[in-house]
Amino acid sequence: MRAPTVGRKLYSALMFVLVSVLGGVLVAGLAVPTAGIGAELAKVSAVALQAIPKDIETPPPAEGSTVLMADGTVLTNFFDENRAYVPLSEISPAMKQAQLAVEDQRFYAHGALDFRGTLRALVRTSSGNTQGGSTLTQQYVKLALIDKAVNDNDKDALAAAYDRNFSRKLLELRYAIALEERLSKDEILERYLNLSYYGAGAYGVEAAAKRYFNVSAKELTLPQAAMLAGLVRNPATTDPIRYEKIALERRNNVLDVMLSQAGTPDVWHFMEPVTKAQVAEAKAIGFDRSLVTDTPHGCVSSEFQNLCSVVESILLTMPSLGPDVESRRKAVYRGGLTIQTEIDPRTQRAAQKAVSDYVYPTDPVVGLMVMIEPGTGLIKGMAQSRPNIGNNPGETYLNYAMEKSIGGTNGFFGGSTYKVFTLAAAIAKGFPTDRTYDAPKTKNWYGETFRNCDGPFQQLGLQAGKKQWVVNNAGSGGEFDMYSGTKSSVNNFFVALLQDVGVCEAVQMAETLGLKLQGKTLEQAASTPAFTLGTAESSPISLANAYATLAARGMRCDPILLKSVVNKAGKSFEVPPANCQQVIPQEVADRVNDVMRGPFNGGTASTSRISGYNLAGKTGTDGSDTKAIWLVGYTPNLAGAAMIGVDRDHERFKGMKYESLRLQNLPIRDGKYRLRGSSGREAGRGIWYPAMSAALEGMERLDFVKPTKVEQPIVDVPSCSGKGLNECRQTLQQAGFGTAITRVENARPAGTFLGIRPSGRAERFSTIRLLVSSGPAPKPEPKPEPKPSSAPPTSAPPAQAPPVEPSSEPAPGQPGRGKP
Repeated sequence: MRAPTVGRKLYSALMFVLVSVLGGVLVAGLAVPTAGIGAELAKVSAVALQAIPKDIETPPPAEGSTVLMADGTVLTNFFDENRAYVPLSEISPAMKQAQLAVEDQRFYAHGALDFRGTLRALVRTSSGNTQGGSTLTQQYVKLALIDKAVNDNDKDALAAAYDRNFSRKLLELRYAIALEERLSKDEILERYLNLSYYGAGAYGVEAAAKRYFNVSAKELTLPQAAMLAGLVRNPATTDPIRYEKIALERRNNVLDVMLSQAGTPDVWHFMEPVTKAQVAEAKAIGFDRSLVTDTPHGCVSSEFQNLCSVVESILLTMPSLGPDVESRRKAVYRGGLTIQTEIDPRTQRAAQKAVSDYVYPTDPVVGLMVMIEPGTGLIKGMAQSRPNIGNNPGETYLNYAMEKSIGGTNGFFGGSTYKVFTLAAAIAKGFPTDRTYDAPKTKNWYGETFRNCDGPFQQLGLQAGKKQWVVNNAGSGGEFDMYSGTKSSVNNFFVALLQDVGVCEAVQMAETLGLKLQGKTLEQAASTPAFTLGTAESSPISLANAYATLAARGMRCDPILLKSVVNKAGKSFEVPPANCQQVIPQEVADRVNDVMRGPFNGGTASTSRISGYNLAGKTGTDGSDTKAIWLVGYTPNLAGAAMIGVDRDHERFKGMKYESLRLQNLPIRDGKYRLRGSSGREAGRGIWYPAMSAALEGMERLDFVKPTKVEQPIVDVPSCSGKGLNECRQTLQQAGFGTAITRVENARPAGTFLGIRPSGRAERFSTIRLLVSSGPAPKPEPKPEPKPSSAPPTSAPPAQAPPVEPSSEPAPGQPGRGKP
């Protein structure tokens, strides 16, 4: 008897509060018949409305982003909340009607609040019994406030949004009034259906329809719609995946509610009232677990996990998505972006298969393959032997092809692949390709003069504890020009060429073509003659890109993965550009490409030749203590770099100094094969060949542009009169001439400098031969005495005159008889 009395008194008190305190504010939002409202009350209402924040309607709901490959297939989805926003027209009538039936059947008939329902909720909330009864508009307000707090990472606002006290209810009423002044009923319903959480990680009806039934929101049937509509109140305990029985009971309750409203035609806006037969049929349908789908998201769910992580890293560096990493991450995970990449899945799969077949994830080495389209910078494929991200054996968070700034490593030594930079610098300087050098099998370059960016310097330092820098050829020694020296990768030829070109010029050419050194500055590299032998670390992607610049006839482009980033409103965000520009003359690139064909035509890369394609490129081995082997090869329309390198962080090498690590004899493929350290047969034939063969299939078979003939002017040759061999050689080199020693038989002692050939005038940058005596010609063996003949003597003359011995001492400066 007492409780009702208390209730009536509380009800009267609340009515007084509503009328006295909120009357002006609430009246503005009521769409119920009223009369006699004074002008002053209307003024209060107008002022209150102006004070209401507008943020509740402005931020779009958080929506995940989709990353697409070049063919439109999905690489991955990034989201904090699995949501795909769809317009009201793309939601089935049954879904819209079922949601209204259980949440706010009179939604289209009242204003911002249902007066009776709201008062009931306020009364019970004030009595300590938190109660619903809010209109659908008020529910949307709450959802939007929660979403905004999460988006802003505002913990206080999030706690307040979940608070159900009296003042919070009143604030939501104020927001609801303002909202219905600005949005139509259809717009509010659309936002509500897209913002609501339906359990199992599905936000919004589109994601929920996909999650539970593998259909779009537009295809939802009556029983499916009723089940989803019933989840909103308590998705944690009615999720049909975990609580199928409860979910079906809740669905049937929704169907019963819809049937109870069948006699009220004015509440049916999207479909005809349901019948008993329809409801009975819907209730007879169970939950089909085979239709449940899980929307893959994040890079761990991608087919190409490590490549995906590079895409994410690039997105998080894009200024167009925000001023800092956190704002960019928010844009990616909550901004509903469509991210179009240029990843060719066919090429990527070919690259990954080639790498994975040759090097296993747990091997103590890293294998990789990178492919770039010349002239565009598009990364067509990027694969590594540890493709999955994680901390387990065989997994990694590193992308070994990239720079450290975007998830890469310290890089790898390039070996003889760097010789192309000395070659390109020489050709750009005007050196003819037939310029020759002596390249003995072994030579000590200690004390020799080279040039860095500040001028001449002497090559000094210790090697093996001695004052020496001994360079060995892999093959025999001899005299080589650019074609033969490149074809056979002759170390001493390229050191000699570098000496004339300048170390600074070679390093600058590498940078110009696109190489990015890791852990060493330009100045440091320019003071190291061993640079031409690849004793500097760089990222594999930049090495591949440098060769792609040559393939594009000197057009350098930055490597890119992204084509476009667009949000739901159609706004485009600037992606990292390729910045393509002509960095060396086409004629220079054409000449380099022509020389670089040698390794594939009988040279060090010939085992990786692909029939029917014009190929150029270079193998590379990182010194005698091999830590990395390479093949970088290209056609005019695709450049690829394959590498196998020691993984210095592998458990096999714990406690060992990096200097002592080497590839030779390391077991790979679960110990089934031991590496020999062969760049051509292992990195080349093992990885590069199968990857490029598959990638090139179907591509146009283009030819390299044949270089034009260069006519060099005739210039004066400096005199070497009165100079010794080394002084003469230095004089000629300073004038831009190449030098090669020619040994001639001469009466003077062996080693005597005899002069130069040609002298006086010669083609600019041509090779001048330094003539050095090899000593007198050996005396001819005496002819044996003829045996007595039994034939009668004859008076006929001899068949030919006896040989006349030539002079054995040529004039100084003139060539003598012997090998050229």
